[in-house]
Amino acid sequence: MATKSVITKIRRKKMAEASHTTGKIAKITHIALGSGGVTADGTVIVPLAENVALKSEVVRKPYTSSTKTSDTSYEYTIKLEEDELVGVFISEMALIDEDGDVVAFSNFLAKGKDETEVTFTIEDNY
Repeated sequence: MATKSVITKIRRKKMAEASHTTGKIAKITHIALGSGGVTADGTVIVPLAENVALKSEVVRKPYTSSTKTSDTSYEYTIKLEEDELVGVFISEMALIDEDGDVVAFSNFLAKGKDETEVTFTIEDNY
């Protein structure tokens, strides 16, 4: 499987604090896409839970839609219009919470964006 995903340490810390102290956790508000999820030879890089940003972010937008996929999982989607990021090879994606923190990463084989509408989906599951 070419896709590599991880929930960040920041998210796990926030979950622990929510369970013990704050009683709440920051909501997911954005998805960021980038071009740094693969090596020069095209190998997918395994994201680390310690990472706090994409390697090469090219866009950050509010997510387009979300769907509950199980009792412990939600899927978030971002849509790029025909004229967005044409010619960019996207290979990394991140979920961003309302505090501006990256809470989950997904790296995958590079996908070239052409002049068509494209959607990217990332699952936040526990």
